[in-house]
Amino acid sequence: MIKLILDIGNTRTKLAVFDENNIVESKSVKGDFSDELTRLIQIHGTPSSCMVSTVNLSEEAVRAKIKFIKPERLFFIRSGMRLPVKVLYKTPETLGNDRLANSCGAWKLNPERNNLVIDLGTCIKYDFVTSEGEYFGGSISPGLLMRYQALSRFTGQLPYFKPIKEIPPLTGQSTEGSIRSGVENGMLEEMKGIISRYREVFDQSDIIMTGGDHSKFADQLKSPIFVAPNLTLLGLKEILDYNDQ
Repeated sequence: MIKLILDIGNTRTKLAVFDENNIVESKSVKGDFSDELTRLIQIHGTPSSCMVSTVNLSEEAVRAKIKFIKPERLFFIRSGMRLPVKVLYKTPETLGNDRLANSCGAWKLNPERNNLVIDLGTCIKYDFVTSEGEYFGGSISPGLLMRYQALSRFTGQLPYFKPIKEIPPLTGQSTEGSIRSGVENGMLEEMKGIISRYREVFDQSDIIMTGGDHSKFADQLKSPIFVAPNLTLLGLKEILDYNDQ
């Protein structure tokens, strides 16, 4: 049974077609996604249901693009909907869709263990879900690009440098090297410290890493890391299955 997932961000939309628990095809599109949506349907057929996470388009605008799915089979992730995990967050109405989806995806992938999700995107989002399926919350800090931009924006003389593929040496021997070391080695040490502190408090905690910058940092952490690039999509699919009954 084919199901569709749409993750609509401010600039890009991720589309994924699932057949049971497997991603048949996924795409990331900048701007309008109508043509890509039409192409996916032509190839894979009309989905039986769809889950949408949107921070950009209104529900009405999305429904106008997805008239081929029955209204009762078109779901929008929002605060208060049924979830496969129990949310213990004190302000669930402020909780980002991606954090909810990541936690549900972690619970689906690794239900027998405590899971700390590290999502390396615009921000670094840490989210913790227990082996009992309880979502506690986590923390948010600036991501890689944001750290580079902040140093340049909020100082008078420090220049802006774009991230590069390599992790810089610990000791920078130029202004560029010092900035790169501070930004990237600082991120590494932050992640190591957060992982260590969670494992001090919660036994049998596994680490699941996702987000656009995961490939750069996953291998740098000595702690065993489970990499799940499509964790958000998997979590949205799990939420869809939980409600589409």
